[in-house]
Amino acid sequence: MADVDDRGQLLLVGALTLAVMLVALAVLLNAAIYTGNVATRDAGTGAGEAIEYENEATTMAQSSIDAAEGSNYSEVRGNFTDSVQGWSELAHTHSGASLAATNLTTVDLTNGSRIAQQSDRNFTDDNGNSNWTVAGDSHARAFRMNVTQGSLRTGATDAFQVTFDDGTDEWGIYLYQDGGNVSITVEDETDTEVGDGCTVDPGTDDRAIVDVTGGTLAGQECPEMQFFENLSGAYTIGYVDALNGSGNEQVNGTYSLVVDRQQGSLVTGADEDAGAPTVAPALYSADLSVTYRAADLLYQSEFRVAPGEAGDDD
Repeated sequence: MADVDDRGQLLLVGALTLAVMLVALAVLLNAAIYTGNVATRDAGTGAGEAIEYENEATTMAQSSIDAAEGSNYSEVRGNFTDSVQGWSELAHTHSGASLAATNLTTVDLTNGSRIAQQSDRNFTDDNGNSNWTVAGDSHARAFRMNVTQGSLRTGATDAFQVTFDDGTDEWGIYLYQDGGNVSITVEDETDTEVGDGCTVDPGTDDRAIVDVTGGTLAGQECPEMQFFENLSGAYTIGYVDALNGSGNEQVNGTYSLVVDRQQGSLVTGADEDAGAPTVAPALYSADLSVTYRAADLLYQSEFRVAPGEAGDDD
């Protein structure tokens, strides 16, 4: 009987030991799952500084991608990655006070082209053509026009138009003046007017900023311009009737946009050697990775920046 009792006790001890090991394993697995998923959940108390670090990195990257310039893509990409590295090293030094190790790295960059007119002028191409292709077969971000009200045609009929053609459907934005105001009318693929349009008083400087991809007119939301989700894939951007039938301008001012097609493969009426409009190497988007390591937290995440992209609320 003693042997039987001893074996029973051994089995009981073994079962208890196994149970303790399973509980410990479950705790470890839960900790690992928390560490792996903290970047995708609401920030807890321990992750607050990591989330703040990522937000600051995002703000820096959004500024740096538009500030990155150069005569070729190697220079543009190098200027951006240098900015990221410099910020990462500086932030790492400051994070030492909280005993955290931080790092920000560039994962991927998408080359693009910046098309711009920096000085007031009519909106013809570099050869003076009234109807022309601004950017062929691409996507645009940060597309803004700063126009003078006095240069615009009165009424929407035959007014200056910005078109977006995805090969199947074409949407158009008409820009004109109405009673001293700057007005916009949008037509869909069936040439039907969308909504009631948008109108603003240009103020004492007689100017208004049209944020095409941001969907605003002089800072006021213009829902009619928020149609990009209706376009399928890449689209061609065109200017139509920059001059009227007599050769007089129907729009004057400046503009800038960045597209995701790089020079050499981009169809555009802009010329890098012309006075206006010009085209130059740029970055369309950037993917970056952040790491924040503290005593009780490992936070890793990737994010993308393409400031001014249609549908971007930042």
